[in-house]
Amino acid sequence: MTNYGLVIDQERCIGCHACAISCKQENNVPMGQFWNRVLTEGGDKMDTPSGGYPTDGGNGSLDMQYQPTACQHCENAPCVKVCPVNATYTRDDGIVEIDYEKCIGCRYCMAACPYNARVFNWDEPEHMPEEGTGDVPARPQGVVEKCTFCSHRVDEGLDPACVVNCPADARIFGDLDDEASTVSKYINQYETHQLLEDRGTKPKTYYISGEMSPGRPQTSDKLESELDDVQVWSDGTDDVPADSGSGGSAGSSTGGIHSVDDDAVGDAVPHVPAVDAGGDD
Repeated sequence: MTNYGLVIDQERCIGCHACAISCKQENNVPMGQFWNRVLTEGGDKMDTPSGGYPTDGGNGSLDMQYQPTACQHCENAPCVKVCPVNATYTRDDGIVEIDYEKCIGCRYCMAACPYNARVFNWDEPEHMPEEGTGDVPARPQGVVEKCTFCSHRVDEGLDPACVVNCPADARIFGDLDDEASTVSKYINQYETHQLLEDRGTKPKTYYISGEMSPGRPQTSDKLESELDDVQVWSDGTDDVPADSGSGGSAGSSTGGIHSVDDDAVGDAVPHVPAVDAGGDD
C-alpha cells in the first residue's frame, strides 16, 4: 500500500523560502499564515547566524543552518486522536487531511500537534492572488488548516508544489513503503532523522544531515511509478533519462530523474544550484 513521505536534505537547503511561497500560492493559504515554513538555526532572528566573526586573524565561530518544517503527516498522529468530530483523518496513502466541513474550530489539534504545523482562521481569510494558483478552495473563517502534501496534486500524479519549486533539489517526495522509491533509498543511504522522535508520533518527513545528497535535475511532473524506464542519474545537461544497464530501480518524486541507482548515489557529484537559480532572497 502506498505510504507517502518526504525527505528534506538540510545540507542542500539554501533558506530561500521558495517552498513556503509556492505552498502559499498553490494552496491558497490566507495572508498572514504559512503551512510551510523555513526556520533559521543559529541566531535569534531569521537569517542571523550564531557565534562570532573572526577577530585578530583568528577563526570565527559563525554558524547558521535552516530548518524547513510543515505538517509531518505522522503515522501516529496526535491531531487525529484528539479531534472530537473526526474532521482530521488519515487517508489510505498516509496523508493527514482535514475535512473543513466537519471542523468546529475547537483547536484541540493545534494543541496536540508538537510541530506547530497548524494555523487557525481567526478572521475572514484574505488571499493574494485571490484564487491562488492550484485551484484549491479557500477555507472558511473559524477552521484549522495545514499542509496536505498537496494531495490535490498527488491525486493527479504530481509532486507537492514545494518539491517541484525547490531550486536546490532539497526535497524528495514518494512512497516510503516502496523499497525501490527514491525516498526509501535516500533514507537508507544517508544519515536521516525525524523531528521530535521521542514523542512517538512517527513523522513521515525525514531530514538528511551530515552529507549533501546528489541533485536531481527537474525534468518532468511524473511520479516515480511513471519513471520505470529511468535507471540512472542524469548529469543535468538534458531532459532525457540516461540509458544504463545498471538495472537500478525507478526513482521517486515528481519533477525529475529521481531514480537512484544504489551505486550511483555514492558516486554522483553533488549538484550545486546556480547563484540565480531562484528563490526570493
